[in-house]
Amino acid sequence: MNAPDAMPVPVMPAWSAYAGEAFNLTERRPLSILSETDEAFVVEGFYYWGEFWKAVIPKHGVSDIIGKRLNFSKPKRQHDGTAKPSLFFLNHIQARLIMEPQHAIELYPSNQEPAGEPAHRVTDFCYSVEAVGPYGRSWNMVDGLLGNLAIVHRFLSTEDVVFERIVRERMTIIQSPPLPLEPDVKNQMLCEAVRNSHDVGLSKPYFIVRARGTATNCTSEPLKLVDRVLHTPFWQRFFYRFPVYPRGYLKLRGLWQDGQAPPTLNEQMADWIAGDAAKQRRQIHVNNKKHLPERTEPPKVSHWKHLSSFFRAIHNSK
Repeated sequence: MNAPDAMPVPVMPAWSAYAGEAFNLTERRPLSILSETDEAFVVEGFYYWGEFWKAVIPKHGVSDIIGKRLNFSKPKRQHDGTAKPSLFFLNHIQARLIMEPQHAIELYPSNQEPAGEPAHRVTDFCYSVEAVGPYGRSWNMVDGLLGNLAIVHRFLSTEDVVFERIVRERMTIIQSPPLPLEPDVKNQMLCEAVRNSHDVGLSKPYFIVRARGTATNCTSEPLKLVDRVLHTPFWQRFFYRFPVYPRGYLKLRGLWQDGQAPPTLNEQMADWIAGDAAKQRRQIHVNNKKHLPERTEPPKVSHWKHLSSFFRAIHNSK
């Protein structure tokens, strides 16, 4: 593991039922902006091949932004032999960004200044809003409704997404056509996502939906960013809260172009999945698991603590 893992690990905030428990940040972390110029951000926390890197992220050069949908409910077999998700509304969405080759993200070890030849260059990566909690508690419906987990705006390579979601979790990742946006708008969306990741950090609860009808989840947060950049009319902004129909949300905003459906990420990355690179990535995952703390069982909390954390999170969240 690299340098940040030697630093003190932050603990779950007071609004969580798991307050005081150490965050499990082995795979999910926000970006931390170290410096910024007119041309680029220098950040800590970009995830690439199972490690966190210092990254120089250009503010220009976004070639394409592609929406992605992952349904994580158990597949149900159909009469014709095909399978479809058993719960159509349990979706996770991500944005896939492709940079022009001359504007690649440059990665450096966390203990090294971003100068000279980078360790890696990345032109294909993803922005994903997810939940993170203590060891033993990943995303689940109960904690997602009670607001016990923190929301994290995550940046990682598309290869890592393929490993996590397709190789490891056997999901199918559906992709939108490239969003029909002007180059300056695509660049602005990247900059807004970087700033969101830094500003939110680990300070806000993840809510599938709140009692008062708002949400902070994997669907709502990217669409809030889109609406803010595009100045979407107010009446359209209601349609972002729930991970029910991501394609419809993009169509409503004029961002899903008609025509032939694009290939799934599974199809696009089939050679990578079947090749040596996926095997190497799996071995990295196995090696990383050896460095996990000995205590990884879920923390035990009372029902009353779950309930009180829910009310605290509503009161403390904007």
